[in-house]
Amino acid sequence: MSEFRAKINEPTANCPTSLLNFDYDNPRLTTGDELSARDEKSIICALRDLAALDELIQSICTNEYLNLEPLIVLGEESGPFTVLEGNRRLAAIKLIKDRNLARECKVSLPDDIRQEVIESVQKISVWRVEKRSNAQAFIGFKHINGPHRWDAYAKARFVADWYKKDKGKGLTIESIARQLGDDNDTIRAYVGAVLVLEQAENERLFDIKDRFNRGRFAFSHFYTALGRKEYQEFLGLSKGWNQSPSEQPIDQDKIPHLKEVLSYLYGSKQDNLPPKIKSQNPDLKFVGEVLVHPVALEKLRGGSELNVAYNEVREPGAVFSEALVQVSLKIDAAINLLAKYDGSFSLLQIANEIQEKSETLVMTMRRKHDKASDK
Repeated sequence: MSEFRAKINEPTANCPTSLLNFDYDNPRLTTGDELSARDEKSIICALRDLAALDELIQSICTNEYLNLEPLIVLGEESGPFTVLEGNRRLAAIKLIKDRNLARECKVSLPDDIRQEVIESVQKISVWRVEKRSNAQAFIGFKHINGPHRWDAYAKARFVADWYKKDKGKGLTIESIARQLGDDNDTIRAYVGAVLVLEQAENERLFDIKDRFNRGRFAFSHFYTALGRKEYQEFLGLSKGWNQSPSEQPIDQDKIPHLKEVLSYLYGSKQDNLPPKIKSQNPDLKFVGEVLVHPVALEKLRGGSELNVAYNEVREPGAVFSEALVQVSLKIDAAINLLAKYDGSFSLLQIANEIQEKSETLVMTMRRKHDKASDK
């Protein structure tokens, strides 16, 4: 039994790092994908991919471990402890202490680590809390607005879980925002979007792991969409719906619409269905305007590309003008490349077809122009 003792809410400078374990509920691991983080090696590999461990290891090996900020831990007085804040540092320490583990995790270590560095990671400072919630505000502030920010989805899940757990005790979104030093509207957007997303998952409408595009989950698409009036109208959400959101914000009669929105935003790998959103700006706006335009929406539902469906929303004259300008630019490009024409008859036929179509276009436009001039 270790002689080490850590009191509650007091800094303790000499905690053996052998008593420190990873937090498998670390919000940093909330990426939208099911990370395999159920043992020491797998969680280190996950942190390697998410948190630039190489840079931290290099810093420690150059300067030794600096006890500038204690790790926040949870556990009995004598340990072992779960590290609530400082898992990235703990991963670096474990790798520096165990070269074989570093090799298994495919993390590079300096060829020669000084003995002073090894000694500096044997015992470090910790701050023990009585329960996880005691550290919540500090951890949230550091990783939502501080220097070591989490991914947007990890931030949102953190504040949403906090809100759900404590709202029965009088916790409000405003009080969370105050403790995190963040804007109320941002926290509302995070919480509301997570609750809608969880409703979709519970209804088996959507699975994050089934999204068409790999890489980080584009959570900002969703919370930004839910803040736009067109999406709110389509989903039956009233203005200010996320002031104090319920855990099932979408009414049952709008559940099919929720599935539809998520498919446009994220697609489906299983159904080989690409999303309609290629980039948040301007596609998110375009989808929203299509959703509340009956003809455009039917085209989108029928399989049309987003730009084709969106043309139904736009002023007809603007659509025609844009098409005409694009044709002119294409012809200019072809003229600039005439020196590369090899005399092919098939290409000449295509040019003849373009000429015939151009004549039809000009005649029709002239007729309409003359008709408009007579009025």
